[in-house]
Amino acid sequence: MPTSTIVLRSNAGIKRDGTKFDGDFYTDGRWVRFQRGLPRKMGGYRSINKYLTEISRGFHSYTQMGLQYCHSGSANYLQRFTIDSSRNSSVISNRTPSALVASTDNRWMFQTMYDGLSHSGMRIVAHVAPNGSCLCNDQGGQIFYGDVTGTAALTAVTTLPATASVTGGIVALHPYMFYYGTSGIVGWSVPGDPTDFSSPGSNITQPWGQKFVKGMPLRAGAGSAPAGVFWAYDAVVRASFVGGSTGFGFDVLATDTSIMSADSVVDYDGVFYWAGVDRFFMFNGVVRDLPNPMNLNWFFDGLNTAQRSKVFAFKVPRYGEIWWCYPRSSATECTHAIIYNVRENCWYDTELPTAGRSAGGFNNAFAAPLLVDSVASSSGYRVWIHEQEHDEVDGTNSYPIQSYFETADLSQLVQGKDARLRITSIEPDFIQSGPMNVQVTGRANARAPEVYSAKFEFPEVATEPREQIVMLKEQRRELRVKFESNTPGGDYQMGQIIGHIGSGDSTRLG
Repeated sequence: MPTSTIVLRSNAGIKRDGTKFDGDFYTDGRWVRFQRGLPRKMGGYRSINKYLTEISRGFHSYTQMGLQYCHSGSANYLQRFTIDSSRNSSVISNRTPSALVASTDNRWMFQTMYDGLSHSGMRIVAHVAPNGSCLCNDQGGQIFYGDVTGTAALTAVTTLPATASVTGGIVALHPYMFYYGTSGIVGWSVPGDPTDFSSPGSNITQPWGQKFVKGMPLRAGAGSAPAGVFWAYDAVVRASFVGGSTGFGFDVLATDTSIMSADSVVDYDGVFYWAGVDRFFMFNGVVRDLPNPMNLNWFFDGLNTAQRSKVFAFKVPRYGEIWWCYPRSSATECTHAIIYNVRENCWYDTELPTAGRSAGGFNNAFAAPLLVDSVASSSGYRVWIHEQEHDEVDGTNSYPIQSYFETADLSQLVQGKDARLRITSIEPDFIQSGPMNVQVTGRANARAPEVYSAKFEFPEVATEPREQIVMLKEQRRELRVKFESNTPGGDYQMGQIIGHIGSGDSTRLG
């Protein structure tokens, strides 16, 4: 029977919305990303610290003299440790303020700023409020400060005006420290002093009616710096320096917007990306919808909306990625991630490691994310550094990470034949570490059940002719191919894989 050859390549990204037969994107995957339009395995992760007392509800890292000063806030504690350049962790210090109001709903934000008035060095300023159950919470809210490299308990800020609302958070717009919260209240410190919110030079105003839940620095032009952008429950507002007794002016950038959580915003090269309650947004001078034709419904239909305040985002610039970690289905902690690739302009997703992740962000010193467990180990909650080689490494234990991807329907590449598609062999083309396997799946028609073949293994290096290709001899009317790596040290980058195909049986039924 004559055969022809096709390249087993689909469009970049994993399409979850719609049917598998509709589209020419990859249809399934786990722990796989896309670079140059092709699939490759994501990096591994290594535990650094295993002894956080409680689940992290806010994590911050600061670099100085080759050390990463890490702070983790939780319901009852503020804990601190360092990581050296060899990824070794110090013991944990307890920096919990004596005035902290403990709550299982506590969410933390951290900022760093130089204290230019007292010349006491870099301060870490921490905000905590019980925003866990509802982003619209209007109760509580505290601000603390201390030496960013110190180990002593943080001190409460006592200079807030009586009308101040600090339920939202804080942001440093150097040389000012801002706070924000309920009823659209925004206030800022004396310039150069991140702890003084009442002396001349400080101020408080109300540029919007709904609660502000997030603020970030914004690049500004001459005469309007410093500047910031603030996300309210239903709007986006810009702050610009105007000088004089007014200090800052505010203008509305967009109304009738939304925001998923305070930690769902990422600044990627001056462009802001965030998750709303029913779509994704971006701001690059204008607030606009971020199109997602691939897994928008899959994300929002699968999200546990009762736990949406736990959604957090971070970036992986080397691969152009923005990750939103979220609790899926009935999960109460983040179990999955949806990913937008800015560089490839595509979307995909992955299940997170077994313990999930609760907080963290990208660290420039390591060029990698630092993320925290959402499930405790026997010793406590672990802190992980991601994008490290290929395996899960926890102390002396090392485990393989399963990674796979599944192509689009190959019958889309072969038009005009009303018969089953027979695939007789493939010629693997991978930059590969460790063995991989390939499996054929598909259906007789769009309503028929999936039929999976056996798994066929091919080694990292072909030492004899029969290992240079994979003999399959499978047929489906709707045919897809799944590649998997699940071995210690396993890694891959896909190239141009050749499939040898021909016509099979003509039946349309399963």
